[in-house]
Amino acid sequence: MAWDSSRPVPWGRLIREWLVYVVVMLVVLVVVIDGADRLGAVAGLLVSGPLYVAFGAVLAKFGYKRERLRRARPAVADPEPEPIRRPRPAPTKRTGGGRPRR
Repeated sequence: MAWDSSRPVPWGRLIREWLVYVVVMLVVLVVVIDGADRLGAVAGLLVSGPLYVAFGAVLAKFGYKRERLRRARPAVADPEPEPIRRPRPAPTKRTGGGRPRR
């Protein structure tokens, strides 16, 4: 798809996802990393926020939507199309065509 500046960007969703990621990774960092290395890891997490949100915004402008989000929203149901009605076939001998009924 091409870039479309009128496509909406789900800013709230992008920021909320990044915050969940930061919380989970902070817990992992506290458990796994000790000492002075934590400062660099936390700085990396903070730098990842603007990068994640910017990348997600660019993808949204190109029309990317996650499959899960598309399934979560109920699709507008198209009305059932009218059944195709075929014309009646021409009468034949077997169907009683051409003979008067008794």
